[in-house]
Amino acid sequence: MVQLSCYEHKLTPSRATSSTCKAKRRHVRLLGSSPAPPRPFLHPIGTTNIPAQREALWALAWTPHGLVSGGADGVVRLHDPADLELPLNEFAAHPLAVSSLSAAGALAISTSLDGAVVAIDVEKGKLRGRVDTGRAPELPAYAAALHPSASALAWSGRGSKLAIRVIDAAADDEGAACCRRSARSLTPPQSPDGAQIAVGMETGHVVIVDAETQAVLTTYSAHAMGVRTVSWSPDSQWLYSGSDDARIVLHDVRAGAKSGARGEGAAAILQGHQGWVLTTAASPDGRLLGSGGADNLVKLWDIGQRACVSTSTADAEVWGFAWQPEIEGGLAPGKQFAVAGDDKKVSLYRAAGAV
Repeated sequence: MVQLSCYEHKLTPSRATSSTCKAKRRHVRLLGSSPAPPRPFLHPIGTTNIPAQREALWALAWTPHGLVSGGADGVVRLHDPADLELPLNEFAAHPLAVSSLSAAGALAISTSLDGAVVAIDVEKGKLRGRVDTGRAPELPAYAAALHPSASALAWSGRGSKLAIRVIDAAADDEGAACCRRSARSLTPPQSPDGAQIAVGMETGHVVIVDAETQAVLTTYSAHAMGVRTVSWSPDSQWLYSGSDDARIVLHDVRAGAKSGARGEGAAAILQGHQGWVLTTAASPDGRLLGSGGADNLVKLWDIGQRACVSTSTADAEVWGFAWQPEIEGGLAPGKQFAVAGDDKKVSLYRAAGAV
């Protein structure tokens, strides 16, 4: 049985840091409004409707062992990126829609609107376990994030609490898996260095928590509406948040918890989406940020230039965006990614000239 130790921490927005963001407003660059259209950058190389996929795809992750998708039908599917025609494996993991996916190494975690959390061994293609957090109605797990080492799990849900559990990697039964309660914050990814956890809130705040002490390090208030997605740069120095206000905000968190400083807050705002920003993901080399939205747009942003370099139109809302990780035999970092959404299919994109 996978053994987990649990810690819960209430998230209280830090007033000092919220005011810091406002004080630095004059330093924020408003971007994405250039009259020149983004230059062509990527070519679609495969768009495949998944057989028997009758509902939207709400989550997507790309592991060294393949793609993982989660649908509104509650099914988690494993895919070979080279052949998306048929899933390698599928698990009727949840009675309700998959609300989030997180992967680290060979382990993938899915959550559902009913609060259930399921752990899947992507390499072996088998279920590792399941925990029903919905039995505690005030703290179901709606979104979860694995530690980069797959040694711990953080999740959030209804309310204002964040839960963290330690995973016993030595256990290998299918009796249990990985989690327990949480908060109505929407997305809790852990930084690539494993030191911090970011939580996007319905209030528009982004809260940064120390993964070791569970202390709130800082709170950003750059969004006017609920935060749908947060993601980290590969070096854990930047945090990207997307919101219902159609904006993406770049937060400078390079000061970090160890120095005691609070970072620079909102360093830039990327504008270009015409609706909710549903997903963001930084490329493995940290040069590009990908985003998808309720406006059916797939965008790539040059982080250094703070500018959109590519815009593609999907057939429906885009809920999942996943870059190909650095793997043996794969393309160079930042050259290929996959998206999925309400069009019920996985689409692959590749940089022009990439082989």
